[in-house]
Amino acid sequence: MVRSLLLSFCQWCNNSWWGHGIRHSTWLFPFVEIFHLLGLGILGGTVLILNLRLMRLAFKSESTAELAGEVRPWMLGSLAVMLVSGFLLFSTEAVKMYGNWAFQFKMLFLLLAVIYTFTIHRKVTLADDGRFGRVVRVFVAIVSLLLWSGVGLGGRALGYVTTSVSSVSELKRP
Repeated sequence: MVRSLLLSFCQWCNNSWWGHGIRHSTWLFPFVEIFHLLGLGILGGTVLILNLRLMRLAFKSESTAELAGEVRPWMLGSLAVMLVSGFLLFSTEAVKMYGNWAFQFKMLFLLLAVIYTFTIHRKVTLADDGRFGRVVRVFVAIVSLLLWSGVGLGGRALGYVTTSVSSVSELKRP
């Protein structure tokens, strides 16, 4: 049931006017991808800055909470740009991505990274620097870096993993 709904959603995206328009445009796909990559760079920078501070390896003159407040608008803005541009890029070949293990890997890590960032990581980052011990702060930072790295690695693997249309068509059979 869920697989059928996901495949239907992918087919709808694939057949949408924006998916078709971006896919058949000479310059639109690279234009959207530029914004996706810029968002990736900014998000990656904010994640790295916060986690280096959590581990007390850099930016020691500021509290973690102050630094988090300063980079939060950049983090949220770049995440929004990446989600919108990523959806547009996905729409150009959504059915192909449905059966792609690298895409599934990326989406799983994206979901986990976003949930982790706005729950556990946020709680530790916004807390007083003395509230959580060094071991907890380093652990939280390493998990964050691993989750966001998983998103990047999954995205990078997309260019190397191919999915045949016939394998996706086979998924529709009962």
